[in-house]
Amino acid sequence: MYRNHPPLFRSALCSLACIIMCVDVADAQSFNVGDKLVGFNIGIGGNYSAANTYSAQTPALGLSYEQGVTELGPGVLGVGAYVGYKSLSSETGIVYGNIAYTYDWTWNYLIIGGRGIWHYNDWHGSDQWDTYGGLMLAYRSVSFKDNTNYPAGAVQYTYSSSSGMSFTGFLGARYYFSDNFAAQAEFGYGIAVLNLGLTYKF
Repeated sequence: MYRNHPPLFRSALCSLACIIMCVDVADAQSFNVGDKLVGFNIGIGGNYSAANTYSAQTPALGLSYEQGVTELGPGVLGVGAYVGYKSLSSETGIVYGNIAYTYDWTWNYLIIGGRGIWHYNDWHGSDQWDTYGGLMLAYRSVSFKDNTNYPAGAVQYTYSSSSGMSFTGFLGARYYFSDNFAAQAEFGYGIAVLNLGLTYKF
């Protein structure tokens, strides 16, 4: 299941503010109408639960696409899509009577959503920085698979899924180290609380 961490989120926002306040002022725009972005991120945090312990997990992976569609006030509005995935597994040894066996469980977390993103860069004026915030409407799927070979009479594990729709917000910043590639940090409630990665603009 997904759980939020407000203190971590607030701390992340403060870190973002400290980073972008250090940028030198210049006259330029780093995101414009018609720009297309593809991003790949690895997430940190999120408080995933899997029977209290888990023996293996995949990274929290996120893939996003965005296109600048119109000017909105002093900034530019982009729309796009987001897909996030993470998997957890747990193998726990159990003794039932005089029979020893192992619980073998897997949880898969999938997010598919649409995003609206407002980019505002006039305040810092650097063509290397792109600062933005947005909202995402997404379907969050949590699936559970039990691969345990239970002995006769043993009680099977049950799991109640928390799948459903969600409406969340996020803040982010990109630093372009070339015309097309940028390092990205995003704080919010996607597949994880903090998402770090790369963006390609074309």
